[in-house]
Amino acid sequence: MEVSFFPARLGAPEAHTVQKTTRQHVFQDAGGVMTRPGILAVFILCGSSWTGLGQQTLPPPAYETRASVVKIEVHLTNVDDHERVPDQLRRCFEESDFCVIGTGVRINSEGDVLTAAHVAQDTSAVGEALRNAGIDSQVLIAGSARNAEYVRGDAERTGGVAAASMKAIDTEHDLAVLKTQETGDFAAIDDRTRSNRGREAKLDLQRPDPGEAIFGFGFPEYSPGLIATTGAITLAVGSTNLPEAQKSGNTQLVPVYRAGLEIDPGNSGAAVFRASDGALRGIVCEISEKPSIVATIVPASEIAKVLSKYAVRWDAAPDGPPKVKTRAGFRKHLW
Repeated sequence: MEVSFFPARLGAPEAHTVQKTTRQHVFQDAGGVMTRPGILAVFILCGSSWTGLGQQTLPPPAYETRASVVKIEVHLTNVDDHERVPDQLRRCFEESDFCVIGTGVRINSEGDVLTAAHVAQDTSAVGEALRNAGIDSQVLIAGSARNAEYVRGDAERTGGVAAASMKAIDTEHDLAVLKTQETGDFAAIDDRTRSNRGREAKLDLQRPDPGEAIFGFGFPEYSPGLIATTGAITLAVGSTNLPEAQKSGNTQLVPVYRAGLEIDPGNSGAAVFRASDGALRGIVCEISEKPSIVATIVPASEIAKVLSKYAVRWDAAPDGPPKVKTRAGFRKHLW
């Protein structure tokens, strides 16, 4: 079986080119979050510095919402199988006994994690490829503070992870829900976020205005930790037939947002939050790199419909504070 997807550390050649040109702009703070300048902004975390575009500050809600962001992985059940991984997956497993497929966000206290449908399907494809090679594996949800320095051993007893399985999938909206076997605090495993353990994202059902400031978290390819990126909504009223829907012959148009947000392969399923209060704006489902990087986001209002359809509990965010906008062409957010 040939695996044709491109999860983290298994990207297409053109994806590697994008990553190489941006890696020097990635920084890591003391709390385990790496930051990079977004298309419209640069921000600083905990003493990290950047003088290229003027110093910015990550909005306070980001420190709280990051506790809801998780990494979706495929983990080798037997660490001794590492050397037997099929060639098409070797790049993804080359540094450890887990392969990062994408990003998710905790949506309720019952252990449900929201991600992109194609991320969930990629986990199945990786698992099938491994099974065909006689290798056992499992899907894991890992907390945002856990990085590539993975402690080899029984994943069930390793802090910061939980086994997961598919609960619901909607390819029309490119959304999926993974059910974890734990409802505890696996998403927040470092000292800075202990007070936020158990935090779940709240859905912002309001339509944003163009220029609204946002931020997102994800695990792009080759990243040893969580990447935070800032940007702005560029289109708040639009619709498209998503690629994942097209694969199944579905031609239905679904509402989407577009955003100037510098994200790379591996960020699929990444949560995008409103900068003013950290409410969930949507989930990244597609990235366009020409003429500039633009993220396609499934809005929280559509997410709410899908979650309700599959009886997955979710909570709406309260109306936010006055919206924060950016001037067109201005390279700094007005936090």
